Amino acid sequence: MRPALLSTLLFPALIGCAPQDAPSPTAPTAAVLTLDPAEPRVGQELRFTLRSPVSGEVALFIESPDGSVIQLLPNRQPDGQVHVNADQTQLFPSASSTFFLRASAPTGVHTALLYVSSGPLNLSGVSDYTSPSSVFATVRSQGAGALLGPVAAKVKLLNPEVAGTLTFTVQP
Repeated sequence: MRPALLSTLLFPALIGCAPQDAPSPTAPTAAVLTLDPAEPRVGQELRFTLRSPVSGEVALFIESPDGSVIQLLPNRQPDGQVHVNADQTQLFPSASSTFFLRASAPTGVHTALLYVSSGPLNLSGVSDYTSPSSVFATVRSQGAGALLGPVAAKVKLLNPEVAGTLTFTVQP
C-alpha cells in the first residue's frame, strides 16, 4: 500500500517541477501571395506580391480552371529567377521587369502556389524545359487538383521550407 501512496504523492510533485514557460520550437509560418488586381479581367496586367518568413529562391505555379498547370517562376527571362528576403515584400514581375503578365482565358477560379526554398531550388521531376530555347518550363503533372496534390507534394519533398496558396477568379 505504501508504494501506491508514494507514487500518488510523487506524481503531483513532478508535475509541479515542469517549467511553465519553457520555449517551444516554432516552424516558420506560411508564405503569403496576393494578386493585383484581386479579380482580374481577361487582358488586364497582373502583378503578384510575394512575402515569406524565410529568405530564399521562389517557385510560382498557377492551375487554371481547365486543370492546366504552368510554372511562372523560375523561368528563363532575364529576371526570371526571383529571390525573396525574409519578411520583405517582393513584386513579380517587378516594376523594372523586361516582361509583364496578363490575365487570359480560361476564365474562372485559378489556384496559385508560391514556394520559397532557403537552399537552391530543386524542381527535378516537377517541371522541365522542353527545349534549350524554351522560356517557361512545362509542369509534368497536369489535371484538376494537380497543383495542390502531386506538384505541391513533390516540391515540398525536394525543398522543405515554406509555401503559400492563393485562389483568384479571372473574369471575362
